[in-house]
Amino acid sequence: MWSLCRAEWQKLNGNLWVTSFLVWIFPIGTLTFLSLAVIGYAFSSRFQEIIRAAPPNWPQQTLLFWAIVNSTFGRLVLVIFAAEVFGGEYQRSMWKNLLPRRSRASIILAKFLTMTAMITLAFISASLISGIMSGVVAAVAGATYGPDFNAETLSLFLPHFAAQAFISIAAALIAACYAALGAMLARTFLGALLFGVVATLAEQAIFLVLMLLSNLLQAPGLIAIYKFTPGYNLSNLSSWDTASAAYTFPLLDQNAGGGFSAEVSLVLTLIWLVDLVGLTIILFRRQDVMT
Repeated sequence: MWSLCRAEWQKLNGNLWVTSFLVWIFPIGTLTFLSLAVIGYAFSSRFQEIIRAAPPNWPQQTLLFWAIVNSTFGRLVLVIFAAEVFGGEYQRSMWKNLLPRRSRASIILAKFLTMTAMITLAFISASLISGIMSGVVAAVAGATYGPDFNAETLSLFLPHFAAQAFISIAAALIAACYAALGAMLARTFLGALLFGVVATLAEQAIFLVLMLLSNLLQAPGLIAIYKFTPGYNLSNLSSWDTASAAYTFPLLDQNAGGGFSAEVSLVLTLIWLVDLVGLTIILFRRQDVMT
């Protein structure tokens, strides 16, 4: 498996345009944007006064990046990347060269593991760049950049960092799984892309669909289905991390008994990931890609 992952890593990074604009764009974009901010603040006394009046802090600036990548835009970028990783193999007729050497399951798993490692490295790098460069901006403006960096603040910060990293990476991988399933069904890059985009957007809109159905059918209990979706459980994990309470709202409280615990949402999120990867492997095993 290690040799497969290493080969996949080399192949993905060999496609410089794809990885640069869909993966490494996150740390590179963050560095570029904040470098321009440093230049702007260095020559603007007005902006410096604004920073000094409301100075940033490094935990907030480091965690801020995770909210950006955990947006619909961030997920769609990863859908395009996954569509290229899986759908591109059909376009290039590469499966015939790969399958005689390894089992189908190991090849699919290697792709998912390599994608996970690449996404994790890019996201963590961008998050750390955000925290460091925001400190440079504060220094240029002559503002404080707290709190003190010590064992106590780190012990408070690291659990939040780990939780937000897991949520964002899980959301990205679920979106990538949609594109992978699309590739197995359509066997083209465009089909994988369209399926992944539609599935990602549909996941965001499913609550509205359930609400309409519950009204039409006079069955308010249908709202409870929403609690089993990846979107809800990722939002719930984030809510438990940031507010120490379940993610809920009046309609969910009234008709679905409130939100899940963090432990339940974690298990459901992992089940979604395992099932989506497993379904991708099952579909791939049933295909004839050798002729």
